[in-house]
Amino acid sequence: MIKSVLIANRGEIAVRIIRTAKKLNIHTVVVYSEADADSLAVQMSDEAFFIGISSYLDSQKIIEIAAKAKVEAIHPGYGFLSENVTFARKCEEAGFIFIGPSPEALQKMGSKKEAKEIARELGIPVIPGYEGTQKSLVHEAEKIGYPLMIKAVMGGGGKGMRRVDSGSDFEQALGSCQREAIAAFGNGDVLLEKIIEEPRHIEVQIFGDAQGNLVHLFERDCSLQRRYQKVIEEAPSHLPNALKEKLYGAALTIGRAVNYRGAGTVEFLVDAQGQFYFMEMNTRLQVEHPVTEAITGLDLVEWQFRIASNEPLPLPQEQIPSHGHALELRLYAEDPHHNFKPVAGPLWMKETPPSIRIDTGFKQKDQVTPYYDPLIAKAIIKGNDRPDAFVKASESLDQFTILGVKTNISFLKNLIDDPSIRENHFDIGYIDRHLKRLAPPPSTPHEVFVAATLIRILSSPQHEASPWEESHNWRLTGFSPISMEWSSNGETKVITLTFTPEGWVQGMGKPMETQLIENTLLFSGKQIPYLDDMGKLSLKHEGETYSLSPIEFVPQDKKHPEYRLSAPMTGKVVLIHVKEGDRVKKGQPLVILEAMKMEHLINAPKNGIVKRLCYKIGDVVHEGTELIDLEESNDAA
Repeated sequence: MIKSVLIANRGEIAVRIIRTAKKLNIHTVVVYSEADADSLAVQMSDEAFFIGISSYLDSQKIIEIAAKAKVEAIHPGYGFLSENVTFARKCEEAGFIFIGPSPEALQKMGSKKEAKEIARELGIPVIPGYEGTQKSLVHEAEKIGYPLMIKAVMGGGGKGMRRVDSGSDFEQALGSCQREAIAAFGNGDVLLEKIIEEPRHIEVQIFGDAQGNLVHLFERDCSLQRRYQKVIEEAPSHLPNALKEKLYGAALTIGRAVNYRGAGTVEFLVDAQGQFYFMEMNTRLQVEHPVTEAITGLDLVEWQFRIASNEPLPLPQEQIPSHGHALELRLYAEDPHHNFKPVAGPLWMKETPPSIRIDTGFKQKDQVTPYYDPLIAKAIIKGNDRPDAFVKASESLDQFTILGVKTNISFLKNLIDDPSIRENHFDIGYIDRHLKRLAPPPSTPHEVFVAATLIRILSSPQHEASPWEESHNWRLTGFSPISMEWSSNGETKVITLTFTPEGWVQGMGKPMETQLIENTLLFSGKQIPYLDDMGKLSLKHEGETYSLSPIEFVPQDKKHPEYRLSAPMTGKVVLIHVKEGDRVKKGQPLVILEAMKMEHLINAPKNGIVKRLCYKIGDVVHEGTELIDLEESNDAA
């Protein structure tokens, strides 16, 4: 068995690998960036090395650290360097065991283009498309016809992917895909695929060893996606057994063709008629591998370590079990009500369900930064069958209290409780088609504004002072009202409360019973947990989390307030489409921000003239910061 390993990854991925490594008595070494210096992975590892200004994609720096730490093996995790054939070769040349497939298999299957060519030669159905030279993409797109998909050749995780519905949108989508692919994978090449309407996304987990043995560990349904990223995965799928056997056979045929070793995932689209198409092979462990672990009772990271140690597969095909049904829910720091924009800020997981598996790379009060994927945690739920798993998942979501950042928990709850999803009537486009219902426009209840005001008053140091020491609203004739103005979900509201001997009162209402206990407001018979982050309040009310910011009563600049375009999230400016003095039309692209490895296009809210650009390409801007001063103009060109 391998005795020591460097984990060339971060966050939840690194933590997941460390847990298994510790179980196997393997010495763990991690690398970390400045943003991750105090991360859970760093604290859990046996050794940690600062990677400096380099990123986790700096293969040479990682190998240098591995040599310094004198480890036997390097585990690339899943993502980042796990499908990088150059890195795999460098590891082997430097004398380290690369925990993954051979460089030869990576070369063939890590590229979507080569993988499709192999599948065609094996007689496996492949999605129609184009994987040739990059010079003729526009012409080939017209030949394929719209709608079509642009995909990064070395992509994964939904990055470097765009659906294009018309030729007029092709070049802009192509440029965005290429930039995203270069940032995430170091390769901007793309391929084109014809859109298969309303399919299921099914993937088969395979494992091979150095002795030539190859098995499958059943399949997962990953059809619930948004922005080409998976949101909920489940195992097993609902497909007929005969079709499942065809998918298993196709996956193993591909694996045998390249003498596959280690963990791999063969991905397919299955249309409504039961026709399947090979999509790609991910030559690594997947983010959603815990649902396979849940139904089989196996530790797939342990399998990776054993295979890399030249041990045979732990079990033959006929002995691999499958029991019950499992779901994985991905909890993101994002705002489902505003196009799933990623958010940054302090993270406080105040309450988590006690009876389910939670995989996370965060600890309490960590910061969610704009530099990496916004995944907070994965909740893995096992049930006796599919209905039982969904009931348990719904109950578990009710038990989560995550404060400090906006999350997708209420959105996940809507998905889990959706009748069509529970009845297994959905496909990869289901969320997009029903987004208004699944993520309705946000609205902050009046009671939340009142709760925020009470929290601010009751947590004030003056609150417990005597009337002679307290200065904000006590008078000899009684108490004058206290007014506070808040902003939440684009809405502002002024709340006025008055103290009486019976309690706090709003207007002519009844006195309210209130008490603060350990960051929880007891209010009108409800418990409202909250987090105060430098004046900004995050609180949970009736299953939903709200963020409220206080508004200072100071004179506002009224010259162009509604036309000062602010950054909707913290991110890096990667492209500016306009220059100062340009006239722009409503909806015209202005700026592209990169946040958490994804591009976000900011369009003009109305006709106007660009008076000032506040940042240049390469600058990092914070949420709410002014990007462009845009003066209204009714005759914008």
